[in-house]
Amino acid sequence: MAVSHIPPQRKALSGNRTFGWVTPKGKRPTEYEDLTVGQQSTPAQFAFQGWPLRFDNGRDPYTEDSTVLRSSNWYAYRDPNQTMNRPYIAGVHEAEKALQNTFLGASAGGLFGFANREWVSKGLAKHYMTYPFVEYGMFLALCYAEREALSDTVTFSIVFEAADKLRHLQDVVYYSFELAEAHSEFSDEECLRVWKEDPVWQGAREAIENVIALDDWMEIVVALNLCFDPLFGELAKVEYFTRFAGANGDLVTPSVIASSEADTVRTRAWTKELIRPLGGESRVWHPQLVDHCSVGGQVEQVLAESLRRLRPRVLRGS
Repeated sequence: MAVSHIPPQRKALSGNRTFGWVTPKGKRPTEYEDLTVGQQSTPAQFAFQGWPLRFDNGRDPYTEDSTVLRSSNWYAYRDPNQTMNRPYIAGVHEAEKALQNTFLGASAGGLFGFANREWVSKGLAKHYMTYPFVEYGMFLALCYAEREALSDTVTFSIVFEAADKLRHLQDVVYYSFELAEAHSEFSDEECLRVWKEDPVWQGAREAIENVIALDDWMEIVVALNLCFDPLFGELAKVEYFTRFAGANGDLVTPSVIASSEADTVRTRAWTKELIRPLGGESRVWHPQLVDHCSVGGQVEQVLAESLRRLRPRVLRGS
């Protein structure tokens, strides 16, 4: 005898056909949030079974003790620039292509020859070609910070900044090749000695080396992005190299620096957003944020002394 099966009536589905596993900052998740949030799991989020791997000494892969700052939810941070890999790579390609065209145009138009020879031999060959050591030092410090950061959104912001530092370093080195072709007497062979021994650079070197030695990832971010780069970076790149380049007939160096300054604007925007919930809106954009947030005593002590020693020397152009 055949038995006819009548399936039970199902309730009508709602009109919502979307599924979200993250809490968006706005009404709906952006493409940035879809591709970024949830990439770094912890036992408090997604990895509920606990850590499958640990360091040899038993330390968890990520720990709140990696910074003295405390946040109720590091994952709530969103990069205001919404930087993602694909548009980042496309933007970098456009910036580097524009810089290459600048060099080609300057070479074809004979603009390299307008620069004062003493400026080329001292301002550029001796000092500007030493600045890549600063960029590489910041890159090394950020490599540690990105490994210890306590959420995926924060990690990606630091990773992109570290990539920027390497690119800026390479741009200056690439620029040195163009200068060598335009000026037969140009040589940057003394840059390593200048970085290690010249009194002009010892304040910056001390600051960078002390930041590299920090073991608090948020302290590194604050030290570089809110203290060192706004003070020394702007003093050296904008107030010295860019300003005096124009005064010495150098029309190309400001273009190289302008390319990196666009990345600096992006970096400060996300750093400000990261710090805002921790320090309060009214006191977020100020070097003394170090005190307000209790990021530790080393940043203020190290950078204040290093920058005090450096500032008058750079201003004299020695």
